[in-house]
Amino acid sequence: MDYYFHPSPRPSSLELLSDEQLLNIYELAVEANASPDFIEIIQTVLTGRKLNGTDHLDA
Repeated sequence: MDYYFHPSPRPSSLELLSDEQLLNIYELAVEANASPDFIEIIQTVLTGRKLNGTDHLDA
């Protein structure tokens, strides 16, 4: 069967966060060894905002 994903018109909870909040969650997720899938979702939102979470961690 072929499936097509229809994105929700509502923003995700991550999209509602400020840049600073999102970067903090990314940092905490990496430190806590959170699920790689969850970290990838955060990275996708960061990329969409043209932010780089790894730059924040190196600072």
